Amino acid sequence: MKAFVTGGTGFIGSHLVDALLQHNAYSEVRCLIRNNQKWLKDKDITPIRGNLDDFSTLKQAVEGVDVIFHIAGRVKAPTYKQLKRANVDATENLLRVAQKAGTPKVVVLSSLAAAGPSKGQPVTEDDPLEPVSMYGKSKKQMEQRIHELIDNKMSVTILRPPAVYGPREDQIYSFFKMVSKRICPIIGDGEKPKISMIYVGDVVQAILKASQQNEPGIHTYFISDGEPHTWNKIRETATMVFGKKAIPIYVKPDWVQKIAGIVEKTGSFFGIYPVLNKEKAKEMILEWTCSSDKAQQELGYKPEFSLEEGISRTIHWYQRHHWL
Repeated sequence: MKAFVTGGTGFIGSHLVDALLQHNAYSEVRCLIRNNQKWLKDKDITPIRGNLDDFSTLKQAVEGVDVIFHIAGRVKAPTYKQLKRANVDATENLLRVAQKAGTPKVVVLSSLAAAGPSKGQPVTEDDPLEPVSMYGKSKKQMEQRIHELIDNKMSVTILRPPAVYGPREDQIYSFFKMVSKRICPIIGDGEKPKISMIYVGDVVQAILKASQQNEPGIHTYFISDGEPHTWNKIRETATMVFGKKAIPIYVKPDWVQKIAGIVEKTGSFFGIYPVLNKEKAKEMILEWTCSSDKAQQELGYKPEFSLEEGISRTIHWYQRHHWL
């Protein structure tokens, strides 16, 4: 089989490419590359130079492929227009070309952010989409656009992971970096709000299983490690791996937006849109849990990495690569 991957130079996409290259079923792995190959450097891929706005590039990329893995996306931007272009318009461009080429299977990575926060119990695929951030709204609109475009000839699987962590990740990484310095900021009291998480290896597992789902139409699933977590538990696990204590600093939710506003304004002076921004703060103070029961029943997805195993692998990778 032949595969085409968007976002292969990024965190999740690069791990997916590694798995595809080791998979006996794939004879060719094409990857969309704009400039720097990053994590794909010196790997046995077929580079496709261009971007998701270039229809001629996309036609070349999807010709003769059996499955498209659409992992590319933008998680933060100062305007909704920028997020819409990266997450909605780009997805539409790709799907239109794929339909015309007769590509039978597409796997699209969405996000729990598209569904919005949970309210006391994990959200499921039956719940309405109620995003609270611009990013979440762009992912919701992306999913809606997919439903508008796809007919019953193509099979499209949409996956919605919660917070994804693991080697090569550079945003949740900032949390581990602070813990390594014996400081652990926690929003709320450490028990609430709870969050779902997933190790990157399990995301890749779910993506590969989704690619084997051949029924025509659109299929949507949440994926997680199967257990809501508290920030106290995350702190305890990280400090156990580091082998040293970290002082918890509990931050009231009311202060998160204020701090984020200061950080964002400061970043603007340097032309930077920081990881901690007012949009991200909207999400950070809420509960984000989801159920992956449907994915387990229909895809055969089964999380392999516990929080303890995932955090241990992640921190040790950071240490080996001198990130910590």
